[in-house]
Amino acid sequence: MGLGKTLQTISLLAHLKESCGYQGPSLIVVPLSVLYSWGNEIQLRAPSLTHFRLHSTENERDNVLKELNERFLEYDVVVTTYDMLKTASVKNFLRGLYFHYLVLDEGHAIKNSSSLISEAVRRVHCQNKLVLTGTPLQNNLVELHAILNFLCPDIFTDSSYFESAFDIGKGMIDSDMLLKANKVLGVFMLRRLKEEVEKLMPKKIETKVSTCDYIHHATYFFTVNH
Repeated sequence: MGLGKTLQTISLLAHLKESCGYQGPSLIVVPLSVLYSWGNEIQLRAPSLTHFRLHSTENERDNVLKELNERFLEYDVVVTTYDMLKTASVKNFLRGLYFHYLVLDEGHAIKNSSSLISEAVRRVHCQNKLVLTGTPLQNNLVELHAILNFLCPDIFTDSSYFESAFDIGKGMIDSDMLLKANKVLGVFMLRRLKEEVEKLMPKKIETKVSTCDYIHHATYFFTVNH
């Protein structure tokens, strides 16, 4: 949160239009909670970008889709939500369109490759894909594979290597594979740390607290972040 992902994305789309001469829209898919803030940020940061908010009730949907269809190439950005993308009418409408960029905000929403959301975004025709997320992956690397498979389906075809490398629930931790996964991420991921964004932020302090389980004769270590 607060690492500038929205601003960087808007800057990229503005650069494509103003410096590279791109015409026609890119599609940004977001959670409903930030739908309007994306539009506000586009108007504030890059007023040269024209955007369309693809969101409506079921009764209004046909009129909204008709309006977008009539002026599709006039927009630089179309912003919609994950829930809208799952509806039959929107899926059918987008099937015949082509976007420069498909941007997924809070992209960990597709960490389950078999979910309806994941299937819906994979049907969108686009030239480039961009996933934004500030939420770290947890539990296993299959979630990571789902995102990488969305970005490069021809490269990341098999999830078994990720599945066997790390799974807390099954007690599987392959250190060598984790190092390799980290190197792979370096090719596809632009990572920003909080200390790189806010120089005045105090350093994180970690305190290790050890406790003993006398019944099972085991010692546990907990890390507390301040």
